[in-house]
Amino acid sequence: MNSLFADRLTNVQIAGNTVRMEFSTLEFLPGNDPNAPNTRVSLVLAMPLEGFVQAYNGQETVVRKLLADGLLKRNEPTPAQ
Repeated sequence: MNSLFADRLTNVQIAGNTVRMEFSTLEFLPGNDPNAPNTRVSLVLAMPLEGFVQAYNGQETVVRKLLADGLLKRNEPTPAQ
């Protein structure tokens, strides 16, 4: 089994019954602003739509538990000016 790491999901595309997710890692390059790192695509994962929905449901369950346990907080929308 291969283990891979990504800092974030940067793109999702759906073509027919296939979902392609592009994951990226952050690159902190010398001389660049450390608060604005570059991103580099490190992995593209393709899976059937049914598998994507199952993965989404599992992630949604984890997020709800993190919210309930106080380990994650919702971003409240800022009022329009």
